[in-house]
This record gives sequence, structure tokens and C-alpha cells, in this order.
Amino acid sequence: MIEFVYGSKGSGKTKKMIDMANTELETCEGDIIFLNDRDKYRVKVDTKIRFTNLEEFGIVGSDQLFGFISGVIAENYDVKIVFIDNTLRLIDYQSPADICKIVEKIQQINEKHDIKFVLSLSCEKEELPECVTKLI
Repeated sequence: MIEFVYGSKGSGKTKKMIDMANTELETCEGDIIFLNDRDKYRVKVDTKIRFTNLEEFGIVGSDQLFGFISGVIAENYDVKIVFIDNTLRLIDYQSPADICKIVEKIQQINEKHDIKFVLSLSCEKEELPECVTKLI
């Protein structure tokens, strides 16, 4: 399953993602990962959730993001949910349609390993590409 949190910059997507992640702790029977590119949110994410600032690892682009996610999952088979905040910025996008490459790869991981993904996108509903709208 892939879920999306979308809206304009400053609309509360990160706060919603953090709240979702913290709430998932109550029922998740595995590990939760929260990926972001800023440390300032680390203190708001429950310490039982693995928070990773991808900027510390120099992750830029869809291929590097996918490689990082694959490595985390390969190392820890108990991962059940992955939150990816600021996804468009992480993949160094030119337009919202650039998200399709990583969505396709994440779908493959989801199908093989039954891991839930939640991605935040800084764009309005009208800007969402078809690869996203068909999943929401």
C-alpha cells in the first residue's frame, strides 16, 4: 500500500506525517522508518521510530533514494511502514511527474515485502501525476 499526503508548501504535511507515524506505533507489529532531509523534526518523531536525515547520507535523486530504502529493508526484515517526507525535494524533481519513477519502484518493494509507504508531496491535487492519482 502506498499513501500520499499532498498540499502546498506550509500546509502541514510534515506535521500530519509525524502524527501518522506516531499513531501507527500503537498498532504496528514491526518497525517504522521516517525519512526526511532535515533534522529539525527529529524531536517530534517518537524515539521508537527510526528517524533518518537523508541529507547526512548525501541522498539525491530517485535512484539513490531507492537504493537507500532497499538497503534499509534488506538490513531489517521487521520494517513494516516507511514514511518519506519531502519526497519531491529528495528526488531533486523538475515537475511533480518526476515522482513516477520512485513510485513504480516503491510499488515493487510493496508487492514483494508487504511494506506500507506514506509519501508527502508538495503540490496541489490538480498537479498530481497519473501514477499517483490512480493510487489514491
